[in-house]
Amino acid sequence: MKNTVLFSRIFFLVVCVFLISSCIKNNNFIKGDAKIRFFQAASTDTTQNFYLNGRQIGASVAYNSNTSYVVIPGDSIINITSKNIGTGVDAASLTEQKFKIGQNYSVFYLKEAIDKPAKLKVYQDDVKPDLDSAKLTFLNLGYTLGSKVVITDSTNTAKPTESLLGYGETKTFKVKVNNVMKYAFKLANPTATNPPPSVTRLDSLTINRGRVYLILFDGDKKGELKNRIIPAN
Repeated sequence: MKNTVLFSRIFFLVVCVFLISSCIKNNNFIKGDAKIRFFQAASTDTTQNFYLNGRQIGASVAYNSNTSYVVIPGDSIINITSKNIGTGVDAASLTEQKFKIGQNYSVFYLKEAIDKPAKLKVYQDDVKPDLDSAKLTFLNLGYTLGSKVVITDSTNTAKPTESLLGYGETKTFKVKVNNVMKYAFKLANPTATNPPPSVTRLDSLTINRGRVYLILFDGDKKGELKNRIIPAN
């Protein structure tokens, strides 16, 4: 009998809480977050300041560098602007951008050719790690190269695998990190420079399993290939 009364009282309280909560409006609902970072990837242009809805985000970004991720409200409409550090004049902009809750993004200040104006482009980052391997995303933004980039996987020394990456293209590989893995890079149509500039290789000394990396290909003012290895997690 006592158990029946106790059960009845608990049931009554649960029903009351449900009815009360259903009548309450949460006017202070906080949306989830997204993360965003900024890159200056135009070798023939100057240092940039980046703005979200008119507010500067982070410090000034020189060529071949980037900000860390910053947290922004997810699923909100955001206008992005880049300004030249010396003049404060708008260099490029993107309007009404929407960044999904729980996602990471990279915004690149770039050019498609030396004689074309700068622009901003957004890439969504895959930062979810695989514990038994490394995730490598290759991105070619080398507008001065005049050539595709050759990615050579020399892990299999008998039959190396080559991939071509054109301007603006990306490729993502999931790689088992071990002592024999090795990636090398060159231009499909190399320049006349002799000797060619050193381009950082990827091997077990430069990447680790369980990590996510962006490998950014770029070209300097002379059209020579350069690359950066950027951890994303």
